[in-house]
Amino acid sequence: MTDSTALSVRSPDRRRRVRGVRPEEIRGRSAGVTVGAVAGLVWAASTEPALSTAVWAPMLAVGATISMVLIVGAARLRRTAIGLPVPVPDSPDRPAWRLRVAFVIAAECVAIIAAVNILGATGHSHWMPATVCAVVGLHFAPLGRLFQVPLYYGTAVALCSVAATTAIVGEVGTSASTWTSIPGFGAGLTLWATSATLLVGSTALVHQASARPDD
Repeated sequence: MTDSTALSVRSPDRRRRVRGVRPEEIRGRSAGVTVGAVAGLVWAASTEPALSTAVWAPMLAVGATISMVLIVGAARLRRTAIGLPVPVPDSPDRPAWRLRVAFVIAAECVAIIAAVNILGATGHSHWMPATVCAVVGLHFAPLGRLFQVPLYYGTAVALCSVAATTAIVGEVGTSASTWTSIPGFGAGLTLWATSATLLVGSTALVHQASARPDD
């Protein structure tokens, strides 16, 4: 087999691997970056009861800057998806996939609402931040499979670890602020790190797909 023949045989498979990056996949990753950036800021803001205003206000300003940079990056990433080539037709059943994503998010919301109400009614409101952190972490596990983003598995482990640490330290500690400071800082940093990593990786993926020649 000549080199030209071998190239013609290998090229379709090579294009299939690269062209498998779908515009909608990049849009989904962009949305993930945006949601993570906003959620990270919300968690950071939740540390307000544990900090003095002199510390909390500058910290929140830095956090807002981080989130804004990530959101702008996500918007630019979303725009680049417009120029991606049409991939080979190997996408899954999109309506069914969207239904599964909606189910995961709905289950997360229902679990959070139920947990907050139960904890509040039973006099365990101090457990709310840790519980919400755990629920948010758990919902990343199925999203990792649905979006094919292994990074989300690490996010799930990190957030659940933050929740567990909060519970342990909160129960044995003497400061009530522990219940808000640990999940606030821990979840905020985790979500910012997830968004930044996802943005960098997705941008590189788009550049790789766009740089490949058609033949």
